[in-house]
Amino acid sequence: MFFIGILGVDNKTKDIKDLDNLNCKICDSNKDMKLIKNYSYFHIFFIPIIKWNVNYYISCSKCNSIFKLKEEKGKLLERGDNIEITYWDLEEISNNHNKNICNNCGAKIEDNYTYCPFCGERKYK
Repeated sequence: MFFIGILGVDNKTKDIKDLDNLNCKICDSNKDMKLIKNYSYFHIFFIPIIKWNVNYYISCSKCNSIFKLKEEKGKLLERGDNIEITYWDLEEISNNHNKNICNNCGAKIEDNYTYCPFCGERKYK
């Protein structure tokens, strides 16, 4: 944050909404996907005046993967339009998928298990 008296420049990350019509590329889950907006802004008395460097991301809270979304589609989703997002619209930024988490139920599994002891699904797809 850059701050001079009553003027300043700051960066903000904001959760916009939960998405329910999109599958994660990594874990193939369609639950817990979030649209996130990140931008820089100039403010006077902490009131945002000018925004720039606006980026939209989609985050999967099941496998912690983050995908960058094209700005046009991000704006439409933020506005509430019902648009289709395909795999080609998502650019993988971070893949923090933990291989010790079941893709089906999300339970933590030890390394030596091939099948999840909680739901019976195969650990790796």
